[in-house]
Amino acid sequence: MHLHVVSDNPQVPSPVTFERIKRAVESMGAPFEMNDEGDAGLADFTGFPFIFSFTTSGNFLSIRILWKSDLPMSMQTMSAMFFATDQWNREQYFSTIYTLVDDGLISVFADYICSVEAGMNDDQLLDNISAGVAAGIDGMNFMQSVARGLAAQLGE
Repeated sequence: MHLHVVSDNPQVPSPVTFERIKRAVESMGAPFEMNDEGDAGLADFTGFPFIFSFTTSGNFLSIRILWKSDLPMSMQTMSAMFFATDQWNREQYFSTIYTLVDDGLISVFADYICSVEAGMNDDQLLDNISAGVAAGIDGMNFMQSVARGLAAQLGE
């Protein structure tokens, strides 16, 4: 259920859809495509894959960036990467960063979540996508810097 009337006026908030997200992303110069299941959009900004998806309630939009590092999982690397994500999350409002292990290597994710329950006008949508992309890239640059230092320290 949406709390607004759909309007043709781009200044009036309207439901956030993948079609509108695609237009905004492509206006930023990035390609946008839907996944095979049709429940997420994919875009590439400066070599980083971004995933756009809605929560199950449809009230929030997640703009998630993924970086698959080449750091092998160990207690030392996980501890250092956890400390770095904790530092980022304490000092920065956006994006929330976390790590997971995938095939024995550490992957890093950053999530930017925005409310879409009341809809957004075109400028608001573009502003939120721009903020999510910029914050995600900043977070990944920070984490890559930490990973490079950690790899040098470990002699890898």
